[in-house]
Amino acid sequence: MKPVMTIERHGRVAHLKLNRPHVLNAIDATICETLKLEIAALEADAAIGAIVLSGEGERAFSAGADLAYMRALEGGAPLRRFIELTWFAFDRLAASPLPSIAALHGYVLGGGLELALACDMRIADATVQIGLPEMGLGSVPGSGALQRLPALVGVAKATELIITGTRIGATAAEAAGLVNRAVEAGRAVATALEWAELAAQRPPEALRYMKVALQAGPQSGIAAALHGLISDTCHADRRYKEKTNRFRELDN
Repeated sequence: MKPVMTIERHGRVAHLKLNRPHVLNAIDATICETLKLEIAALEADAAIGAIVLSGEGERAFSAGADLAYMRALEGGAPLRRFIELTWFAFDRLAASPLPSIAALHGYVLGGGLELALACDMRIADATVQIGLPEMGLGSVPGSGALQRLPALVGVAKATELIITGTRIGATAAEAAGLVNRAVEAGRAVATALEWAELAAQRPPEALRYMKVALQAGPQSGIAAALHGLISDTCHADRRYKEKTNRFRELDN
């Protein structure tokens, strides 16, 4: 049996690939459990500094939850447990101190978009069709879109995308703030790897506390305490002292 997710290493970057192209990389429980395990293993590996997430095959990053798998659960508690599993798996990725970048192509729908939203950044190529079809199917996004999408595009735009189920392309997604960069077809993975390599060169402690501070929001008391901790930790690092010494030498 083929693994539902594969991993390649490019220096300090780990490239995770959803590996169910025959079902458009549809998300089932095995993908969710594998994602949680892989993230934990990568965090424990000091040689890894960033993550890229993409989908195998030419047609999709991920077309969303595996509907055949969900129908087999026959509703009730098993289905609710699966929705909870997707939530916790995606949130595990979002909470990781390792910066993550989703490389998007083809269909990025429903749970596939929610998985991409759990990444810190998103690169979309010209083939993408991004959308949330759940409400048109009689449901509602249940794996993080209601929380993460408004933070990127605003409440009004998020409401529009969720209610209408409209699919948008890379250029419109970039204009809305849903993706960081729109690129030519076939260029999403290469661009994401370039960005990830840059991120992996940054101080790990600075990255860790940056993510904590960003997720904490603008509450002044918490933000001030976090930034004090961040600065203290970073300034004590030998590499910070070496870099600032070199920077000072440029002024002399």
